[in-house]
Amino acid sequence: MKMRFAILTLALLAVASLGIAQQSDYEVKERFKTMYDALKLDIDSARTKEQTAQIPNRIKGLETEFAEHASLIRGAFHPKTLESLIGELRDQFTVAQERNTTIQYQGERITLLEGQIASLNVEIEKLNAEREQLLAKLRSTNNSLAQQRELVKALNANLLTKDRLVNAMVDSIFLPFGKNMDALTEVQQDALGKKLEKANIITRIADIANDNVRFLEATKLEAKDYSTLVNQYEQFKHRWGGLRDKVSAAIQASNAMTGKKVRGKQATPDANPAELVDAALANWHTKLDASFWGSLMDEFNSRKVLVQPFSDGKGFSASVRSYVESVLKSGENAETFVDEIWIQRIDKDW
Repeated sequence: MKMRFAILTLALLAVASLGIAQQSDYEVKERFKTMYDALKLDIDSARTKEQTAQIPNRIKGLETEFAEHASLIRGAFHPKTLESLIGELRDQFTVAQERNTTIQYQGERITLLEGQIASLNVEIEKLNAEREQLLAKLRSTNNSLAQQRELVKALNANLLTKDRLVNAMVDSIFLPFGKNMDALTEVQQDALGKKLEKANIITRIADIANDNVRFLEATKLEAKDYSTLVNQYEQFKHRWGGLRDKVSAAIQASNAMTGKKVRGKQATPDANPAELVDAALANWHTKLDASFWGSLMDEFNSRKVLVQPFSDGKGFSASVRSYVESVLKSGENAETFVDEIWIQRIDKDW
């Protein structure tokens, strides 16, 4: 009887010991999982140097603490092992370090670029003030021909400088977002759109075209001026063509996300902010075209050579042909037309 009791007692102790061991293994596994998961989250969320500096020691501590339970962890997390799980944490930390370094660099770069934008904004405002002074002087009737020519040169240089500064401002805004606009997230598009609107980019670009219209209206230009002016217009048109959809898409995306209103209407993808520049560009082309053909017409009018009015290349050709035919029929003297206008002016300068 005593022997049976002793055997039963030993059996119960053995079962109890097995239960305690099993419970201990479970606790080890759960403690490891809790510490491992917490460490993964902390690696992802670490942003400061202080937070990042603590991670390697914590990974090493986790590895050391559970080294004696390596076989248990291998069984609990099969096919992964303690070594592979610790390796994943170290790989994750390496990626996080690279990410944080990139974020820090981009933050410093953005700060620098925003400083450049502020500086460019000041320079543009100075050019605007100078432009107004030059336009006022151009409209004055007290200028000599030489003074007028100097004012034209100064104003043209002013407009070119402003054009370059606005382009530099646009580049500074777009640079942090990379070249692939299609890859931007909604949040990035919103941020880009807000920066473009804060810098008033659409209005600034449109102002370049409008300034050139005012320039054309303020002075009488010579034949040699037009090749430069046409080239400036074509360069502006080309640059805007490459920029138009990017600027418009970013601003529209920002407006759609924030529910802002544009010109008193609820912002929608159909409200295209680029139309302001499109209209200014079209007006610039119209004024430049009218100024060119008007100045060419003045070559005839100033010498009292009566040709039919023209406003484009086709009309000019028809007008000259008609005049030549009328001279041949009438037998009138054509020296003024041939020598003073065609040879000395149109063929030479235009």
